[in-house]
Amino acid sequence: MNMTANKPNETAPGADDAPGDSITGPAPVDPAPRTGVLAGIIGLKCPECRTGKVFENLFLKMHPTCPVCSIKFEREPGYFLGAMYFSYAMAIPPLTILTLLQKWRSPERSMSSCIIVAAIVFMPLVIPIVRYSRVMWLYFDRFFDPQDRHTPTSTTNPN
Repeated sequence: MNMTANKPNETAPGADDAPGDSITGPAPVDPAPRTGVLAGIIGLKCPECRTGKVFENLFLKMHPTCPVCSIKFEREPGYFLGAMYFSYAMAIPPLTILTLLQKWRSPERSMSSCIIVAAIVFMPLVIPIVRYSRVMWLYFDRFFDPQDRHTPTSTTNPN
């Protein structure tokens, strides 16, 4: 039985072809790697491409669509109502800590005055919390419902 092995300097058939010589054409260039979800949320980036900015300015003015990939941010009227859950979850811990710190430092104060002072001290955090809650809602909603709601989900029956 005569078994021949490939010599070390031999290559597989077709391996000596140049990269552009195949039937399909040149190999596709990999796009720039997307950032992670957490980095996209912290950077207030689009949930789809993670490069376009969600907000136009430092306040609450949002782009209607992503400047890079053109997905629509507000899918329907009242879309960001769900962001309230995220803003609530982000607002309660600092308000609680501020209130309890005041009560601990001066126990003779009434709890209502501690809550009022905590709310006043908390005011500068309102805009950042609303911005991050909207972006978190975008990521949350796009994760569970990635398709746009503008595409029909069922066909109509003519009968």
